[in-house]
Amino acid sequence: MILGRGSAKTDKAVIAEYQQFLRDNEQQENPEIYKRLFGVPEVMLNRIRKPISQWSDDEILKLYANRTKTTGYTYSCFLAFLFFRGYRRGTIYLLSRLPIFLSRCYRKALLPYRQRMGETCKALHYYPAPGGSELNLLIWLLAVTGKPLDELTRADFDLFRSEYQKWYQQSGKRAENRPNARLSRLERYLVHWGIIPAAKFVFRHEEHFALLRHEPIRQAILFHMKWCDGKYTPSSIHSRRATLISFFLWFQENYPDCDRLDQVTRLVALEYSRYLKDLVDEHKYALKYRNDLYRGMRLFFDFVIDEQLATSPDRNPFGRKDIPNDPDPVPRYIADQELRLVLDYCNNGASLKEKTVVITLLHTGLRAAELAALSKSDIIQIQGKWKIHVKKGKGLKDRVIPLTQQCLETLQAWQESGWENINDHLFTRFGRTWQSGNPICTIVHEMGLHLGIQGLTPHRFRHTFAVSLLNYGMRESALQKLLGHSTLNMTLEYARILDHTVEEAFNKATTAMQVGPLSWVPSFFSQQDYSIFNEVDAVNWIRLPHGYCRRNPQLHCESDVKCLLCERFRPSPVDRFRLQEMYQQYLKLEMPLKANIVLSQIRLLENQMNDETQGCFPDVCGTAIPDFGRIDDKAAISISQPLGV
Repeated sequence: MILGRGSAKTDKAVIAEYQQFLRDNEQQENPEIYKRLFGVPEVMLNRIRKPISQWSDDEILKLYANRTKTTGYTYSCFLAFLFFRGYRRGTIYLLSRLPIFLSRCYRKALLPYRQRMGETCKALHYYPAPGGSELNLLIWLLAVTGKPLDELTRADFDLFRSEYQKWYQQSGKRAENRPNARLSRLERYLVHWGIIPAAKFVFRHEEHFALLRHEPIRQAILFHMKWCDGKYTPSSIHSRRATLISFFLWFQENYPDCDRLDQVTRLVALEYSRYLKDLVDEHKYALKYRNDLYRGMRLFFDFVIDEQLATSPDRNPFGRKDIPNDPDPVPRYIADQELRLVLDYCNNGASLKEKTVVITLLHTGLRAAELAALSKSDIIQIQGKWKIHVKKGKGLKDRVIPLTQQCLETLQAWQESGWENINDHLFTRFGRTWQSGNPICTIVHEMGLHLGIQGLTPHRFRHTFAVSLLNYGMRESALQKLLGHSTLNMTLEYARILDHTVEEAFNKATTAMQVGPLSWVPSFFSQQDYSIFNEVDAVNWIRLPHGYCRRNPQLHCESDVKCLLCERFRPSPVDRFRLQEMYQQYLKLEMPLKANIVLSQIRLLENQMNDETQGCFPDVCGTAIPDFGRIDDKAAISISQPLGV
């Protein structure tokens, strides 16, 4: 009841109070309509033929059938009076079918509420709602609860919200499971006025674990979840709950007679590990998710044992080495070609919002949720330098990130042309702040689909930001502060990608292998066209610059440098010229031992070329490859006669 509680006891007294209310508040200039408003209660009583307190919703709605707009207006005015003074409680069913907004009745009486909501809307930096829809929603709330505004409680609002949300979805106005935005705004108004307290997130663990039949296990889980409520964030609590449900439902199904925690033995834990492995093999679970589930159970039993809960085991059945290590992929940076596509799109064709999101992510390394929560007051100037102050980032850590000139100009352009300027937040939608990083993820994902880039996410821009700074010489400890990492090891993960220190050492080593005394060593870094042949039972031949190796390609060679002494090495006639070059080079370098080794291969090759080419394998170039026997290393070293060229 928005206009106070009425005191009339009979229909006649209610009608008299209504007529006096019309004299005090109605501003109807049309005398004919004013006269009809005075007589509408008797008309409605005569047509329904019941006392006012006994009118049903269907009987009231039947009055509106085949009536003119003016007649419907007069009916609504008397009905609104009954709601406003508490003589009748409304229902969502009735209120949603009335042909008029109740906020349009008695504008003079409702003016203080309309002004108060307007002031609150301005204070909370919302867009003003058109047509008094928020005031009409407040009237619905008070009509359904049957209470004045100052008597409203959080329970009353939550009950109304559940009924309203059910009607809102059934009416087809919104397919998703989200409430009307105006209802959320009304809740903020009531909290701002001090009528109801702010909503608190309440975990209903009893409902989630109701499927567990055994009381000792369920009580231990509820005790553990109560401990988690005071320690972890809601997302971590959801994860812990999912872990426990996953295991104990499996345990209950496979061991229906076990009702104690100490009956979860070591063998049970190992069987659960195999069960999770099967799910990974079937591609139903990722390896990391499987590890998280198993690790969560180990932490639960650590807690149970430490707290000495009823039926707790003596030792933890879940071992630390029962599962493989978590996958350790390289951070998913954006390749140069893809990044060039993104930047070209930002310069030509992207909206201002898309450009602002991409440039800010790429130049600051912000997480999606941190960017979504960014406020104008977070862009600060310290000693003439513009920076972003990230407040309560991941792990509730604050940090300050310097702004590049391009990023600063992009954010300034957004404030001038794209920002709604409804409140301090830079990213809003119709005055409502983004509650998570999901809108940022949607923008980036849709951009990736438009450009044909698979798997484009905001976090990949963060990886690219980190890798670029490392490659330009930034210290890992400084990058750790920019990214907000809790440990240096997290930052060092980015050093695995395109690290210039490693890359320079690699280039220096491969360059040295192409010149100098070791230039004859086969270089597996240069592109080679290896020819593979089969000998007898699939013996593989690998083409080398100066011969062939009979090593299987899947086997690691421990001594590529000494391949001339290896029993797997075989030269072919086309390699004779290269072997002669190697022989002359070793003579010039005064390395007679290595020269004699090369000479032995040349002698053997010449002898075989003079023999019949039976038992040979054709080379892809048409050259025959003899089936040599094993080289006698001692005999080869003893050869000292120089080769004439």
